[in-house]
Amino acid sequence: MNEHKQVEVEIDEDFCILVDEGLEDVIKDFFHWEIETCNCCIDYKESTWIEFCDFEDWKKFLELALRNNIEVKGAEPERETLWDFLQVKANVKLVFGEELIDDPNKEDGVVGTGVLVICVGLMFPKELLDDFKELLFEVLPPE
Repeated sequence: MNEHKQVEVEIDEDFCILVDEGLEDVIKDFFHWEIETCNCCIDYKESTWIEFCDFEDWKKFLELALRNNIEVKGAEPERETLWDFLQVKANVKLVFGEELIDDPNKEDGVVGTGVLVICVGLMFPKELLDDFKELLFEVLPPE
């Protein structure tokens, strides 16, 4: 996987993160709506990858997309919504593992905590990023 140019995004006054250039508006918007993402990539296997740090973040995102879909389809049944995009143009993958912490007995080592971590990855063709953004910002208007 190629390295991508990253830019710093200010989430709050005292919290900044690095994200792939081109995703900064998407990631900032998710955080504004208190939906955390991690490990996002603008060109992962010819696709855009957005990972939700917790299953509850994914669920909140889907609920907002579904609510918008119901509202839009009531007035304009043929109009594409974010819900449609997620159903037809995107793939979803569960990413799971064990929470890790620094191993106090080994420098540069980690040890499992026994806590299950479930993340959800959203993947769609990178050429659809602008379409995704337009639909996302309709559901989750930027600040």
